Amino acid sequence: MDQAVRFEARREVAGTDGGGLGHPDLALFDAARELFVETGLSPQPPAYELFWMHLNGEDAALSRDLTRVIEEGRLTPATVQDLRRTHLAEIATSELHDLVASAHGAALKLGERLEGGRAELELHDRAILAEDDLLAGGMHAPQEILACVRRLRAANARLLSANRRLESDLDQVGRENAALIERLETAERKARTDPLTGLMNRRGLMDAIGRALEEAKASGAPVSLAMIDIDHFKQINDQWGHAIGDEVLRYMGGFLTHCLKKLEGAFVGRHGGEEFIVVLPGMALPAACRALESIRAALARQVMRRASDGARLGKLSFSAGVAQTRPTDTIELLIDRADAAVYMAKRAGRDRVLPERADPS
Repeated sequence: MDQAVRFEARREVAGTDGGGLGHPDLALFDAARELFVETGLSPQPPAYELFWMHLNGEDAALSRDLTRVIEEGRLTPATVQDLRRTHLAEIATSELHDLVASAHGAALKLGERLEGGRAELELHDRAILAEDDLLAGGMHAPQEILACVRRLRAANARLLSANRRLESDLDQVGRENAALIERLETAERKARTDPLTGLMNRRGLMDAIGRALEEAKASGAPVSLAMIDIDHFKQINDQWGHAIGDEVLRYMGGFLTHCLKKLEGAFVGRHGGEEFIVVLPGMALPAACRALESIRAALARQVMRRASDGARLGKLSFSAGVAQTRPTDTIELLIDRADAAVYMAKRAGRDRVLPERADPS
């Protein structure tokens, strides 16, 4: 939890008045400039927005992740984009441009094909009117009537052929639109998925928790939320390297997913850094604590080994704090109570599950 201390210290910067020189937010501007100097990043809007949100205290999870990569010397334009995808659910501009261009192209093609069909209908209408004008003159020889019938048949054949082409074109446009919708849905999933673990990222997690709370409010059932923090994760990175650290995060995500399969409605997402959130709909606090304790004990029986050579990396543990919904809860309040319980678990020695403090009311 050392990063939390640094985060609070940066929050104090935001509370200064800039020495009476200009707007108070100039202090944040100066602090952001210091971060650009410290990290060597180019002062471009994507990085500046992250720094501003961090210094202004707008997103604690973002601040923890940003502080961690800065301290580890890993803040690059690529990690800036990763942080934006994780915490801001941002889709790459190039990807959005491609999707918009595809949608525009499909619309133009459909317009052209429909316009072509309209032109064929007008041609057919003119052909019928011409024959009608010809026949309106009165009596006609059989040969003239036969020629008229042949012309009308030819016009009808052209229209049928045009209709078949239009149907084919519309079918093609339909397939293209279906593919475009699939790409958009894929982009939406990516915007809500953590690229490292495959779990929901913070944005997707917040939406899922919001739905769970709404359903619980309607049914009157409880919902418990657990904040899970991998113990000594910085030491894992320092001792074994960030590649192993990433593998640990992937393993933890898979392990939690596997353990939650037997609990109806339960889900897990990556909150940021080495933190995960488990949501247990329909489960009150005591039962939720027992479920998390069972998961903690199961993890304690596992031994980590390096895949390349089988070297023993030791055991993995986590500290967890569990909170249950209250009538006036927001998502933020529920998470804050679980986070406070995690802090108590860390202070008590780690590798344990603790419930939130009792409601004083």
